[in-house]
Amino acid sequence: MSSAKLISTLLLCMVVTAPMLNIEASIPCHTVTVDLASCLGYLRNGVRVPSRNSSCCKGVQNVKNAARTSKDRRETCVCLKRAAGQYGIVDYKFAAALPRHCGVKIPYHISPSINCKSSIK
Repeated sequence: MSSAKLISTLLLCMVVTAPMLNIEASIPCHTVTVDLASCLGYLRNGVRVPSRNSSCCKGVQNVKNAARTSKDRRETCVCLKRAAGQYGIVDYKFAAALPRHCGVKIPYHISPSINCKSSIK
């Protein structure tokens, strides 16, 4: 019986103190790249502009919805720049147009020179 009280007390303490910790969620880079994997064909050569209900556009929307804080958006930017550099196959002209094709508004312009730390709020 005393162990049940201890567990209850610990859970209560966790619930009460969690908002005070001000923990910001982080989006794993792997999640971002998986969400956008179906966009690679378009990002390479612009052929077959994705429709708004395509898996590509759903991935774009998922990434935008997951990046709620400034920290999340900056980390997502860094992740995408790193992935684009590693694969060397992204045409930034198509990358910049992708959110518009998918009907997703983002508050910055996608380019190879974007500074993820200072340009993204």
